[in-house]
Amino acid sequence: MHDDVVITGIGLTCAAGLGLDALADRLQAGRGAATAFETALPVTLACQAPDPVPDDAFPDDRKAWLAFAALELALADAGLAAVEPDRRTAVFLGTGLSSVTPGELEDDAYPHIRDGRFDVARVASDLSPRHASPWRHMPERVTDEVARRVGATGPVGTSFSACAAAAQAIAEGLWTLRRGDADVAIVGGHDSMVHPLGLLSFVVLGALSPGACRPFDRERDGFLIGEGASLLVLERASHARARGATVRARLLGAGTSVDAWNATAPHPEGAGAERSIRAALRDAGVAAADIEYLNAHATGTPVGDVAEAAAVARVFGEGLPVSSIKGAVGHTIAAAGAVEAAACVAALERGFLPGTEGLCEQDPECRVDAITAPRAVAPRLVLSNSFGFGGQNASLVLARA
Repeated sequence: MHDDVVITGIGLTCAAGLGLDALADRLQAGRGAATAFETALPVTLACQAPDPVPDDAFPDDRKAWLAFAALELALADAGLAAVEPDRRTAVFLGTGLSSVTPGELEDDAYPHIRDGRFDVARVASDLSPRHASPWRHMPERVTDEVARRVGATGPVGTSFSACAAAAQAIAEGLWTLRRGDADVAIVGGHDSMVHPLGLLSFVVLGALSPGACRPFDRERDGFLIGEGASLLVLERASHARARGATVRARLLGAGTSVDAWNATAPHPEGAGAERSIRAALRDAGVAAADIEYLNAHATGTPVGDVAEAAAVARVFGEGLPVSSIKGAVGHTIAAAGAVEAAACVAALERGFLPGTEGLCEQDPECRVDAITAPRAVAPRLVLSNSFGFGGQNASLVLARA
């Protein structure tokens, strides 16, 4: 039998505030965190995290600052020193697109323009790791910095798989610890798309709601943009016991899949989502009937919610309580899987099921038991879904400590 993997620390920053308690309080009270947002685009609300402390080494990257804030909180929560020479530490993070402005993109290109043409040779000869090009656009740069700060000797990896990125990073940490390749894994995700290019990309795709996020609702018309970072400290159970760590929850299993269907739309019947869910159950060694709550990816888009609901109904039948927290804290994109894994830990610890902010009248095509308000129910075993553009899917199974 493999050594169990447990969660001993959580660091979180999102629209609900700093730390897991801030998120849990919001969800338990059924209060959303969206605020007014002014832009020339058809967006009126956004879910923004408290301003993080800027980092001199990453002057242009707000999502990096969010990650470093979450890292400090996670290490403190786990009672771990940042660096311990004898500790075998792995790092796996999910991240999103570079949060650069049009002006910064121009700055990256202009040093390499010669006689009015882009000089490829000049780019190739510029090897400065801190130069805006290509450093600003390397998705792994924050992962590498976190690894440096915790003295990680590997394995280290970055998931760049859109909205499934953080959950896939958590899965990699789980499997790495099971193999015995590390004793501790810092896992999770960070993202901030609350900037002109980020917002414009989703507006062009028709994915953003001009008003409110309404998962599973008849009137759903897209999601609210959010931002945040959530980092979890995973440990082999034997390592956690040896140092007397407090276990917050257990990570039992993970499953991943890809739809191979469409660049922006899921398989209409949720075929890839179903494979991901079943793989997670199999990896955890539990039956569908053992799951007592499901945290849905459900972003409030017309197509995505129906596809996920179809997959959930095939696996679990009727009666399993399902909810989405994206109406409360927004869609944190690459960080979503880790923010929602943290929400699942809060549900396990506090004994409640989060409601679905924005759900007023459920769409009959979404054949799940979508709960609207928080319930005072103490689950023992929960599942969390994260699905990304390109049909990338990840599901996690978590259990009470």
